[in-house]
This record gives sequence, C-alpha cells and structure tokens, in this order.
Amino acid sequence: MAPSSRAFGWLVALALALAHVARAPGGRGGVVDVASRTRNDDGAFVLYVELEFTNARAAEALVRAWRECADWCRTHERGLLHYEISQSNRDELKYSIFERYASERDYAETHKATEAYKTFRPKMQALQDAGELKVSGSSFFELGHGFVS
Repeated sequence: MAPSSRAFGWLVALALALAHVARAPGGRGGVVDVASRTRNDDGAFVLYVELEFTNARAAEALVRAWRECADWCRTHERGLLHYEISQSNRDELKYSIFERYASERDYAETHKATEAYKTFRPKMQALQDAGELKVSGSSFFELGHGFVS
C-alpha cells in the first residue's frame, strides 16, 4: 500500500533533517546548542578595524595576505580567540576586521611579535601609503556580559 502524500512529505522532511544533521560538524547541523552557551570571561581584548579600499585589486591583495596570516595564527596563537575579515554586503570595497584576544598582552606582546604579523602589516601599510586603503578602528575590553558560540 502506497503512503499518503502527507505521510510521504513528513518522511522527506525527516530524511532531509537527518541528512543535514549528519553532514554537519559535530552533528549539530550548524545550529548552536543554546543551552550550552556560557558567558564570556571579562577582560578579553578586542580590535575592530574598518577598511575602505579605492579599488578591487587592492582589496583582493590584502584579503590574500590576511588569509595567509590567519592560517598561521589559527594554529600557533593560543591567546588569539577570533580573527576574521569580513566584506560589506552593501559596498564591495568596504571590509571590517575583528580580532579577539584573551588579553591585551596576547595582542601587544605575542601577536605583534609573530612573523605572520610582521609580514602582513607592511602590506597593509603600503596600501595605505599608496592611497589605496583608508583604515580606522578602535580597541575595547569586553565586559563579560555576552557570549560567543
């Protein structure tokens, strides 16, 4: 006997949901288990930087250099908690950088002393000096009232 179309629809939905969960890292389907979230420790040091390029070539060059730096930092810097560059969804020449460190010392004494940083930063400075990149930003200490998943 053939299943009704309603039963068939439920079976398809269940199969898709199970496939999505099985395919995802950790079996969570990219969904965060909100019950397992804990508050941040206060005192993390955060850098937020805005980048505005004059042309796509300069943006692509810096993103390439960032990727190389980030690949190294991901596996070598324990005190570096978050290190990401993002492109604006409204302006293809605007980017932001978000860096989060366990402490200001992890940024000032550890990160800035790495070969990865010493290789990346002059490339960014050269684009600034050539007038192809405008940089602005600020640094912050987290208060510990939020969370990161």
